[in-house]
Amino acid sequence: MSYTVSRGDEVGAVLVPHLHEDGKYVASMTRFEKDYVRVESIRELGILARHGFSVRMSSPNSINHRAPSLISPSSLQITLREPVVEA
Repeated sequence: MSYTVSRGDEVGAVLVPHLHEDGKYVASMTRFEKDYVRVESIRELGILARHGFSVRMSSPNSINHRAPSLISPSSLQITLREPVVEA
């Protein structure tokens, strides 16, 4: 799951799900902390995004995007990985 910045000072910077100090990722329908849904995996985060939740994203290597931004689900690039099945 990622988001590529499309405007501002760092066009092209790639944001990824922000891992908070409590070891959780955050999805939310609003920007308010009272509405945060904290999950333990990016898989769970992807499920919430598919159901309309925005995701807190950041880039630790970026000067302008270290603090997490709330990115709407329509702006996210979500790649599904198929499980490897051995015969």
